[in-house]
Amino acid sequence: MRSAVERGTRERILSVAEAFLGEHGYHGTRLHQIAERVGIQKASLFHYFPSKEHLYRAVLEYGFGETEAIIREILAAEATPLEKVRRLVEAYVDVVAKHPERTKILLRQSLGDAPSGYETPDPQRLLRLVTSFVADAQREQIFAPIDPLALVLGVIGMVAFFFTSAPVLAPAWVGDPASAESVERVKRHVVEVVQRCLTGRAAVGAPATPAAVF
Repeated sequence: MRSAVERGTRERILSVAEAFLGEHGYHGTRLHQIAERVGIQKASLFHYFPSKEHLYRAVLEYGFGETEAIIREILAAEATPLEKVRRLVEAYVDVVAKHPERTKILLRQSLGDAPSGYETPDPQRLLRLVTSFVADAQREQIFAPIDPLALVLGVIGMVAFFFTSAPVLAPAWVGDPASAESVERVKRHVVEVVQRCLTGRAAVGAPATPAAVF
C-alpha cells in the first residue's frame, strides 16, 4: 500500500507527464524533463513507472477513469433523460477545458504519435455507457431515432474542435479558450446542437438564430 507521499508524487508525475505529452507528444517527451519538473531524479521516476510506455498508458487510464466516474455519477442521478444529457455535455466540456492536454494526446495518437502497437484503454466502455443511455431513451420514445454513436462522436469532435482548432481559426470569437466565458459559450452551443438532434427543439434560453451569437 502506497504512502500518502508516494500517492502524491505519483499524481504529480501523472499531471506533469500529461502536460508534456499534450505539448510535445509521446515521441517528443523525455522522461528526464518530467522528472526535473516534478523535482525528483530520473531513477526515482522508474520506481513509479518502469518505462515511458507505462507512464503514457497510466496518464490515459487516469483521465479515462476520471471521466467514467463523472459519467456514472450523472447517469445514476435523479433527473430526466434530457437533463442528464445536458449535465453530461456540460461536465464533458468542463473536463476538456480543465485538461486540454488530454484531448491533444488523443489527437496526436490518432496521427500515430503513440507507443508502437498501443491501443487506447477504455473508450469502448465509456462510449457504451452513453450510447446505451441514449438508446434506452429512444426505445421509450423520449429521444428522436438518431444514431447514438454518431451523436456521441459528434459531441466529442465539437468540443475537441472548440478547444484546439477554433482558437486558431476564429481567435476573435473564441478569445481565451480556458476563460469562464468561453467555456460557458461552448456549453451553450453544444447543448443546443444535442437537444435539437434528440428532440427537434431548441434548448431553453438558446439564441433565436445563429447570427445572434456573433
